[in-house]
Amino acid sequence: MCGIIGIKNENVSYSIYTGLNAIQHRGQESCGIITEYNGKYYMKKDLGLVNKVFDERDLIDLSGNVGLGHVRYPTVGSDPKKNAQPFFTLDPKIAIVHNGNIVNYFQLRSELKKEGRKIESGCDVEVILHCLAEELKKTKDIEESVYNVMDRVKGSYSCLALIDDKLVAFRDPYAIRPFVYGKGKGYAFASESSALDMMDYTLERDLKPGELMIVDGKIESKTINKKGERHCMFEYVYFSRPDSVMEGKTVYDIRLNLGKNIDFDKDADIVIPVPDTSRPAALGFAEKNGIEYKEGLIKNRYTGRTFIMPTQKMRETAVKRNLNCIKSVIKDKKVVLVDDSIVRGTTSRRIVNMVRKAGAKEVHLVSSCPKLLHPCFYGIDFPCKEELIARKDYKKLIGADSVTYQSIDGLKKAIGIRGLCMACLNGEYVIEPSEEFALKRKKERVKMEVL
Repeated sequence: MCGIIGIKNENVSYSIYTGLNAIQHRGQESCGIITEYNGKYYMKKDLGLVNKVFDERDLIDLSGNVGLGHVRYPTVGSDPKKNAQPFFTLDPKIAIVHNGNIVNYFQLRSELKKEGRKIESGCDVEVILHCLAEELKKTKDIEESVYNVMDRVKGSYSCLALIDDKLVAFRDPYAIRPFVYGKGKGYAFASESSALDMMDYTLERDLKPGELMIVDGKIESKTINKKGERHCMFEYVYFSRPDSVMEGKTVYDIRLNLGKNIDFDKDADIVIPVPDTSRPAALGFAEKNGIEYKEGLIKNRYTGRTFIMPTQKMRETAVKRNLNCIKSVIKDKKVVLVDDSIVRGTTSRRIVNMVRKAGAKEVHLVSSCPKLLHPCFYGIDFPCKEELIARKDYKKLIGADSVTYQSIDGLKKAIGIRGLCMACLNGEYVIEPSEEFALKRKKERVKMEVL
């Protein structure tokens, strides 16, 4: 899972920088910007947050009227520096950024190497880049090339590319990862509409499954390879900003309804959200059940999101420094903690213990997401079913007096759109990963933990 920005306008670097800051929550490991001007690429990418990597001088140097930006959250690859996006090739001249996961990555990587292509990273967008480059050399036609790439590359992907000075956007045939575009003085594409707002572009709509858009003075659009709709449910539950609009739905409203759709039968005095993502769900839950809503956990604003940190050790360390209790709110109360989801149980276990130490009589944990029982192979970082606490004795491991999950029906009702990807809940994969891919993903996860 990552965040992408693409703009065709005048002097795009400042707007791309603004847009990347708006979607920093989608990736904290690395970031990058590439622009094109007078036939040359100008690029900077590095490890770190957007406001640490780029300064005023960089944005001046990144001159150009078309450009791409990226923030990375690692789900594949163990070398962060090499895996930072954007990527480009000069044979032919293409630059690219991407959000998603390619499930036939290892097969394509092997094929491309045999064909003489040099693969320098463990990032799956480099495979897309070389597939696109091969097709363009053969066909000399963007539409035909992208169609062939869609046919060859299996998985989730929202891609933005610079082909010469054209801005090209395409979305996988199932539209798994979010992707929107907007209009202003020029055209802008982004993972979330909140980025368009911050860059002063007006949201037009989401890209359709299998859609290709080309901006070259004017914008051209064509759906070239649609197979269905499988929008990732976890975007609505956790990943996206609450002020974003996806597939016509405001994320905040969906999270409010997620809280209202949870069935709960315990006695409680107060409802406390686990900040920040679960606040709307906690508010909806409190309203439905007539329980007082309180802020009892304070988050350190200068630390990042724990879930998207690449290793378990980093997540556990971050939880320690991320949250603190307001003891006067919690002491002698029967507390309901509402969290957006329970994945590995790392955060949940530590927060339940923290609230108990603050003097709570009882601690009940509520998840606005149903039980996560299966790995995600499309861009969310839980590739191993052994990591998922819902497959274990979760109540005992978490240490709460009760643990309540959202129902799948409650989730579907709250989101209110057809065509959701819920493979992590029900094991129904619209694109079945190979056993080789699943095994190698698991090995990469172990390698990342060791490093």
